[in-house]
Amino acid sequence: MMMIGMSSTLLADPAPRTRPEGIRILAVICFLLAAYLLISAVLVLAGTLALASGRYLLGDFVTMGPLIYFAAGAVLALLGFGLLRGWRITRRLAIVVAALLMATSLLPVSAAVSYFQIVPLVVHGVKIVLTIMAIRYLLQPEVVEFFSAKGAR
Repeated sequence: MMMIGMSSTLLADPAPRTRPEGIRILAVICFLLAAYLLISAVLVLAGTLALASGRYLLGDFVTMGPLIYFAAGAVLALLGFGLLRGWRITRRLAIVVAALLMATSLLPVSAAVSYFQIVPLVVHGVKIVLTIMAIRYLLQPEVVEFFSAKGAR
């Protein structure tokens, strides 16, 4: 009798995964940033927007031209889609992207401190805090469990 009960639980379908709410928020942020970068790329190509307009997100990489806008926009759109789908690699990729975004703020924060500039310090400091929050959230056990579940889509 005990064996029958065990076999039915072993063969039962696993419970459906529930997406943590923060994942949806991060995916929407990725889509919004991707749209901003792709629109900026088109406007930079048309000559109506300065190349340095994306410096807040891309740092000094804006000197690479409009191609970096397209590449970063495409990566962010794919990242948002992967986060919504629950692909295993996208959580790690999102951590790397957040760390790269944080790295673009280190030099401006250092310059703001040395020149006693409050506004750049606050603006780039907020970006550092938000990226640390995103990384911390992506390392939470329930988020890791969502992305490492066996029934990954």
